[in-house]
Amino acid sequence: MAGWTWQAWFGLVGGGLLFAAVLVPILVVQVRRYGTLSFRRLLGAAVVSVYAVALVAYTLLPIPEVRANCGAGGGGLEVVPGHSIGDILRETEGLSLLRTLTSRATLQVVLNVALFVPFGIIARRYWNRGPVVSILWGALLSLAIETTQLSGVWGLFECSYRVADVDDLIANTAGAAIGVLIAPVVLAWMPSATNLRVERGKPRPVTVWRRWFGMILDAVAVQVAVTLVSLIVLVPKLIVSGGSGQGVPENATELAVIGLGAAVLVVVLPAVTSSGASIGQRLVWLAPDWPGGRGGLGRRLARAGVVGLPYTAATTLAQLPDSVSDAVQTVSGVVGIVSSVVVAIAVVSVPFSRERRGLSLVLAGGELRDSRA
Repeated sequence: MAGWTWQAWFGLVGGGLLFAAVLVPILVVQVRRYGTLSFRRLLGAAVVSVYAVALVAYTLLPIPEVRANCGAGGGGLEVVPGHSIGDILRETEGLSLLRTLTSRATLQVVLNVALFVPFGIIARRYWNRGPVVSILWGALLSLAIETTQLSGVWGLFECSYRVADVDDLIANTAGAAIGVLIAPVVLAWMPSATNLRVERGKPRPVTVWRRWFGMILDAVAVQVAVTLVSLIVLVPKLIVSGGSGQGVPENATELAVIGLGAAVLVVVLPAVTSSGASIGQRLVWLAPDWPGGRGGLGRRLARAGVVGLPYTAATTLAQLPDSVSDAVQTVSGVVGIVSSVVVAIAVVSVPFSRERRGLSLVLAGGELRDSRA
């Protein structure tokens, strides 16, 4: 079994890393789709991540030295259905029942079935697809894997290094069907996405964790905006120079344009539109509640700029090349320190302020509410 166990560990570690990498997008999708976070469906997403990496490991890894493999005829195509039964009968002839059941030929078929049982469970109960669709998806996924093996990962390698086997396709599809049958029992504890969406419009309390998550999303939005504006400013220059220029701002003008553009995208525009909520607040269903209704432009810009402007400036200045003067480096360092202090105060102030409004709304004179209220 040693040849079939390392992939499980690979899936566990690699799947954990994959889940961590996509955690923030998963949380955003949950909050927007269901109106709140579902820990059980989040746990399901972690399981899907582990299974996806393990599936790749079992079907495509390890990658051998391809030239040697091509010379030895390591890959190929097997199109005779049921040949695996003949392989089992031939290789286990004269063996006891126990040794027959634990032979490599038998386990090869059993594990091919078992490999797709989780897929059937996930498709039927976690993705809420019908039985026929779930089984069909399993068959199509298996076909894609076999085709990938046969084509040498779609021409990436000189030849196929695995045998594309019709019996594998049959076994995988059977595994998906078994998963579909047992899914209602195995994942009875998993809440249905359809039922969660029914409660999507229900207002929820403004919690500390929800407020902090909105702040994290605002920080991500600043990073994205700075990167986007940098590309708009710098890519044309690189094209004109034939790629000989630098991919970072080289003077104060470029840096100012990038900072100003990012500030307009993530600070000014959200403040002057709709409720005046930040991008992160909107994603987690939060909105400022201003005295007298809509709130003046000054209050809105104050709410957005108290934390947003120092953080955007610090993020923009972080792109400075090492070759800039000491004076510019000093200014950048001071801005970074100010930004860090302001962000720290904003984060710490949340649990100690009324309705979790935090530093920005305290200074702007606003409250905070669920935008669905």
